[in-house]
Amino acid sequence: MKFPIGIQTFEEIIEGGYVYVDKTDLVYKMVDEGKYYFLSRPRRFGKSLLTTTLESYFLGKKDLFKGLAIDSLETEWIEYPVFRLDFSGNRYIKENELDSVVNLFLEKCESKFGANTNEVTFGSRFQGVIQRAYEKTGKKVVILIDEYDKPLTDTIGNTDVQDENRSVLQSLYGVFKNSDQYIKFTFLTGVTRYGKLGIFSAANNLEDISMSKKYASICGISENELRTYFDTEIKNFAEEESVSVEEMYGLLKKKYDGYHFSSKSIDVYNPFSLLNALKSKTLSNSWFATGTPTYLAKILKKQSYDLTTFNKEIVSTAEGMASFGNGEENIIAALYQSGYLTIKSYEDEIYKLGFPNEEVADGFVRYLAIEFAGKSMNEWDTDIYTLKQHIRNDDVDSFMTQMQLIISEVPFESDKIKLIESNFRNLLYLMIRATGYNVTVERPVLSGRIDLFFETNNCIYIIECKRDESAEAALSQIDEKRYAEKVSSHDKKIVKIGANFSTKERNLTEWKVENRI
Repeated sequence: MKFPIGIQTFEEIIEGGYVYVDKTDLVYKMVDEGKYYFLSRPRRFGKSLLTTTLESYFLGKKDLFKGLAIDSLETEWIEYPVFRLDFSGNRYIKENELDSVVNLFLEKCESKFGANTNEVTFGSRFQGVIQRAYEKTGKKVVILIDEYDKPLTDTIGNTDVQDENRSVLQSLYGVFKNSDQYIKFTFLTGVTRYGKLGIFSAANNLEDISMSKKYASICGISENELRTYFDTEIKNFAEEESVSVEEMYGLLKKKYDGYHFSSKSIDVYNPFSLLNALKSKTLSNSWFATGTPTYLAKILKKQSYDLTTFNKEIVSTAEGMASFGNGEENIIAALYQSGYLTIKSYEDEIYKLGFPNEEVADGFVRYLAIEFAGKSMNEWDTDIYTLKQHIRNDDVDSFMTQMQLIISEVPFESDKIKLIESNFRNLLYLMIRATGYNVTVERPVLSGRIDLFFETNNCIYIIECKRDESAEAALSQIDEKRYAEKVSSHDKKIVKIGANFSTKERNLTEWKVENRI
């Protein structure tokens, strides 16, 4: 089987004999039922493949669709003039970079359908070429825009360039409304929905199908598709790993499945990670290896966001998940739309969100830890390996000393005590979580909340942290609140640790330990 790793063009996949998971029934439904669409999906989820599938369909390339679902649905196969603009291949962090890309796109369009020297702005040039394409061919035009939001996400934190980019995009997207009589179909994809940046108000009533039950599986791979298209490969994978076929399905599901894009969505696998795993016969974190948007860590640190909430279900509304704002106003929307959170349940118009699968949970913690610690990946992995060994051996002084060493090298970027304390708390959580132990922060008991709680094979750890006080005061609180008595030991040793964090020294300065059998 040939896996289309890194190949995002429908025509190349079909002509190259690569495996293609047939989504053309949904393509036909979308075209048949509407005219203006927007779809948000995480990166590497097949948005570009969907866009080029639409391109081939509207170019009337019937032979490419032989044997696919749409082959028995479409009867006309009309060729339309198609304008496809892909923003994914460039970075837009400097002035005029977006101008160059848009200008090159319009020059190619004008070379085919003619130009008018009176059309000076991007908007007027685009509107003019759309009209001329219609007049020249007698067919309405199709507009496909891939990664429409990249010029905006690239410039989060750089207001001047982002404003410039927004103005350029508004001039292009505003054409939809004015050229409606010449347009057959319009489709925009992106990772985020910039509700407050004016993009959608400039366009002509784009139908957002990002959370539509009908199109929940239009990108990604469903369980049924996995078993239909890849059963032989999974049997081979299971044989290599010396597990049963159903066990291998379970491992893949745990690692890569779990995405839900509507209130009643079927499970969807991350296609990029899944295909890489099946090709390499390795359960690797391929999606994370391709990079994570740096703006996410910047926003989380800037807002002093409590990362420990990711251990729980996060509550949101449909409106809260749909609008990204300016990149800093709604971190939950940013994380959901980027694929780091997904819908876990829905009730009374409230969505509960959480990590979709193991790849995201483990990778996100590792990524954030590296960003918060200001270390390279290799440095962080070495530090965490050492910490994990000490925790596994229940060597308390050694693992507390290791955490102190890691924190001592962290560049706390603020002088605000609240932000320093919040990032310290996040680091404690990230360090222990990165070792593979299931750490709970602010674990509720009848008499209060335990700051940090986790278990090893032999011990239960109760850690109380004080700020600018003393380890003795922290240990006393554990005893006064009787935290240890509220925890079932399961024949394990209960270890109580009182620790103090100094905002002046920006580190753990002391700790005291008591054991209880």
